Amino acid sequence: MALGQVTFKITDDVQLATQIVIVAFLLVTFLTLRRTSHNDVFPISVTNELKGLGILTVVFAHFTYMKVNNWEFLYPLSTIAGVGVDLFLLMSGFGLTVGMMKRPMGTLEFYKKRVIKIFIPFWIALIIMFIADFIFLDKNYGFMYMLKSALGFFPTADGFADVNSPFWYITWMMMFYILFPLFFIKKAPWLTAIILAVIALIIGGTNPLDLGSNWLHRLHSVAFSIGILMAYFLAIKPNETNKLVESIKNFRDNTNIPRYIVILIMAVVVAYVSQHTSGKDWPMLKSIFKENYLVEQLACIVIMMAFVVIFVLKKVESRFLAIYGAFSYEVYLIHWPLMGRYDIFFDYLPSWAAVIVWMVVFILVSMLLQKLVTPVSNFIDKITK
Repeated sequence: MALGQVTFKITDDVQLATQIVIVAFLLVTFLTLRRTSHNDVFPISVTNELKGLGILTVVFAHFTYMKVNNWEFLYPLSTIAGVGVDLFLLMSGFGLTVGMMKRPMGTLEFYKKRVIKIFIPFWIALIIMFIADFIFLDKNYGFMYMLKSALGFFPTADGFADVNSPFWYITWMMMFYILFPLFFIKKAPWLTAIILAVIALIIGGTNPLDLGSNWLHRLHSVAFSIGILMAYFLAIKPNETNKLVESIKNFRDNTNIPRYIVILIMAVVVAYVSQHTSGKDWPMLKSIFKENYLVEQLACIVIMMAFVVIFVLKKVESRFLAIYGAFSYEVYLIHWPLMGRYDIFFDYLPSWAAVIVWMVVFILVSMLLQKLVTPVSNFIDKITK
């Protein structure tokens, strides 16, 4: 595929292809279900599943709106990519806060331990992309572009001009990672959450750096802070009982019909709000917030929190979602350049088969990337101690 080719024209039945992918997705999700073995409210297994769900929403959306550019393809799997982005930010805010509450770090130590973990796989993937594009596509991005990219600065999200358009998220995420240790207050993480949300809302709303992809940034200003709040409210201090945590556990473990009703209600919320995310769908909210993107952001948050409730209350877990969650960052790093510039499957397979094959390839390539990252990460850990 040449750079600049924006869409792939599907020649087979779009609706049939979509139905096959949906059935395959549901089958693999449910066939890999097993009963949960954890007792915690928000354990790693749940966060992994949510990460898996998050990256799948992003990947499906990129198949639909960037690879094929046909809204009917993979609908409705492709409609909530924004929720997936918020899930990643939520998990980041939650994980960083849990870590800092257990073992506080100074700012420099935080950057060495946490930020470098983000950059190592990112740098390796970026180098591979630059080399591959130069060799196979005769594409030279220029020194300044490559330097800015290495620093995590991606002002635009052009699907075919940029080395990897989803990297707009790297710029936004790094802002939170840089600000987090500067404003973290161990005794009042809730205040940290408010401060970071206000800063993100101001930066997203004013766009001081005149970022071309700012419309994406400003849609995701508060999910990171919600993750901080979740970590704060669910924290269990030594020799103390968290009444909120105990109440959630009791409801999850000792009720059936009420729990199913709540899960069903949350599923209805997800289904309904997913189809009503714009200001025109919520005129009263539009009149209050004034800006349509704030209404859209609220819709994403509502859907995201409904998913969180579902995943916290369910007593089964999907190995499929967990595997995609375990490799979610790697899949994020490589999925679009692979299918956007080096696709062969859509050329020779029915569109539904191409999607399924790519879903397998993403995991396999992510495993390989993780293999490359591990020794480098271990070396960095050794020299930064």
